[in-house]
Amino acid sequence: MGCPQVGQHRWEKLKVLVLRRQLRAFCSGLFSDGKAIIVTLAGVGSFVSGLAALVPGVVIH
Repeated sequence: MGCPQVGQHRWEKLKVLVLRRQLRAFCSGLFSDGKAIIVTLAGVGSFVSGLAALVPGVVIH
């Protein structure tokens, strides 16, 4: 039968493949056109700003 972990390795590769496709589909919607890019970057900026405001010592001088 071979290595008992071969089946486990196959499942891990399948999970990574599925996660990559889901991530690619999610990101393609975020960066589909100019307006979506601006909205995405504004959201990321707001998130980082909120995180810096909540966590002391995160502010970069």
